[in-house]
Amino acid sequence: MSSRERSNRASRPQSAAPVSIDPVDRRILEALADDGRISVAALAERVGISRAATYTRLDGLRASGVIEGYSVRVNPARVGLGVTAVILISGRQPAWRSLRRRLVSMPEVEYCAFTTGEYDALLVVRVRDVETLRDVVLEGLQASAEIRATQTIFVLEELVKRPLVLPQT
Repeated sequence: MSSRERSNRASRPQSAAPVSIDPVDRRILEALADDGRISVAALAERVGISRAATYTRLDGLRASGVIEGYSVRVNPARVGLGVTAVILISGRQPAWRSLRRRLVSMPEVEYCAFTTGEYDALLVVRVRDVETLRDVVLEGLQASAEIRATQTIFVLEELVKRPLVLPQT
């Protein structure tokens, strides 16, 4: 799945009813969060079920939409993206569709969510340096007719970035 497809999938509302996750499914998901490349045999051993049961459960988790895909975790600083910022956006009400298209097309945006409250959207962006961030904010966002105002917050340290969050049992 391409990054554009993931962006488009992330932008769609999730309306399906929640899927019940039992303790075995939870162990499978936790093991995959630790190592998405784990073999089915190793996953079965780690979870304590047969390979056939592991295949069946993986198929069920995929079919139900619990598992949407597999991905790699990249260290942004190691690839030259040393500055992370949260950008809050106030948009112009009639321009939602074009604002959505603009934000999805920006390669610097790692995460985007439309929100309630004082701001209409929250972005997490990753860039090489402060100059690039300035260009993203001034030329990519504030110069846009869809955007009324922005507030930029520099991330000093990321304390929690979980690859998996499940309901507490």
